[in-house]
Amino acid sequence: MLLKKKYNYHKQPNLTYFLISGCISIFILQVIFYYLYGSFSLQSIFSNYGFSLQNILDGKYYTFVTSLFLHANPGHLILNMIALYFFGKAIEEELGWKTLLMIFLLGGIIGNVFVLIASFLGIMSPVIVTVGASGAIFALLGAAIFVKPLEFVFFPYIVPVPLILVALIYIIFNITEFIAYLSSTSSSGIAYIAHIGGLIFGIIYGFKIEGEKKSLIILLILLGLLIITPFIWNYLQVMDYSKILSSAFK
Repeated sequence: MLLKKKYNYHKQPNLTYFLISGCISIFILQVIFYYLYGSFSLQSIFSNYGFSLQNILDGKYYTFVTSLFLHANPGHLILNMIALYFFGKAIEEELGWKTLLMIFLLGGIIGNVFVLIASFLGIMSPVIVTVGASGAIFALLGAAIFVKPLEFVFFPYIVPVPLILVALIYIIFNITEFIAYLSSTSSSGIAYIAHIGGLIFGIIYGFKIEGEKKSLIILLILLGLLIITPFIWNYLQVMDYSKILSSAFK
């Protein structure tokens, strides 16, 4: 059964602004606690409100949501908020604030469920907490691929890039980084599995809400880009740039 899409053209993305303001405000409180009470207070906030298998076993189920609004450092916050602005705006302007909120929260929660599964399988530590809105933002990105695939955004670059191309970059990067993490013995400070979980949810939701015909076309384009990208990359790697440059100046 297809979901009915309700367009909300020209509406201000107020919930997007609210979520961004909320995350920034909470980060400011983190900084205040750090300077008033030291690093121990910040560690206490993360350990009590961040997400981990141990916290769930301890009955801290609220961390499924609270962890989404905590961020580890200014860089983590800034990158997430820029992404939230572009992807959240795309969803809210097309589908409204209720859909945005649903995708954000469910995407973040499902991202944490993936972390939970990874912890049970021994892929991630059961005691190290994860924080950040990345899983929720990846869910928005996954849905936005189908809702506004040709929407031009200035993220992650300073030049406008179609949203479907941004999705391609993020999918490749996160999958390769997660595979590299699995094949190494070192730990990572980034929960790539949460990103993948949020993205999968967003893609499934976007596919349903846009209908099979349009969604299949977009999905085939995305898969095609995924397939040809490694060949393009390998071609660029083996090109003899010295010959190209010398011929260019003849």
